[in-house]
Amino acid sequence: MNIGGLFRGMMGDVQASEPKSLELKTGQVVRGVVLQVLPEQEALMNIGGVQVRAKLETPLKQGQSTMLQVQPESANGQVNLKPLESSGGVQIADSSLPDVIKSLAISDTPANRQLVQALHQAGIALTKENVQAFVQLAGQMPASIPLEDWLPAGIVAIQKGVPLTPEAVLSVKQAIQGQPIHETLTRLEDAIERELGGGKPMTPDSRALLEGVKALVQQVRAASAQLLAQAEVETPLGTNAGAGAQSGVAAMAAGASGSAGAGAQASVAATAAGASGSAGAGAQASGAAGASGSAGAGAQASVAATAAGASGAREQERRRA
Repeated sequence: MNIGGLFRGMMGDVQASEPKSLELKTGQVVRGVVLQVLPEQEALMNIGGVQVRAKLETPLKQGQSTMLQVQPESANGQVNLKPLESSGGVQIADSSLPDVIKSLAISDTPANRQLVQALHQAGIALTKENVQAFVQLAGQMPASIPLEDWLPAGIVAIQKGVPLTPEAVLSVKQAIQGQPIHETLTRLEDAIERELGGGKPMTPDSRALLEGVKALVQQVRAASAQLLAQAEVETPLGTNAGAGAQSGVAAMAAGASGSAGAGAQASVAATAAGASGSAGAGAQASGAAGASGSAGAGAQASVAATAAGASGAREQERRRA
């Protein structure tokens, strides 16, 4: 049930119909049941055993119920109540968590409590669909990665419309928390230049292959710079532009399967390797990078794999010599 903003600054419009007090604390979650629908979008509701008259922004039918969270007092001292699904940003009171957990049809465990609080404070609607998707994801994530390490990336993923799969979330995590891809590419290019200019014996094929890898690295770095610049421009005001740009790149690279970007780079790397006569080593290594499912690191891995293929071909030539 989509009820939008149910209450509009309530306590000024709330009148108790019987002499019973209603104590509400910030963060507390209560269930409101419509007892009677009144004219002018008003309703008589039962909240915590007390009948109150409330002004509704979205019509409700008699007998309908919804969970409401108490918001911080306004400047004029009024207490506001909002539907739990749209009241993100306010921590849920510990005393209310058992009821919230039960309404979401998940187990009441410390991990699920931490999950619900984090999603709520991040502004993710606490629907059964959203919360159960994260609970399922938690069961699929590697046991070596704690919840607090991957959950921020999962929140970014759902905000960007990226599927909640372990591969996609780890890609976003790499983009947010890992080393920026352009720095890795720069170091790789420097290493190739040192190899080319080091004066070591090198066959024409090996030199041509390293030159091809260097050109590929430069192309990938230029493309990533354009995507990052575009993401920076599109980042809304008030957000972390750096993290938003990198997560945006990860979201675009992850695509529907979480590994499209890596696959594309892998095929380019394999093509470059094939053109130089070492398709076996280069294609196998870059294919492994594409299968890793990490879009954030896929481009880096595929380029590095091509370099590995070049090194392997050069080593074989040295042995034959």
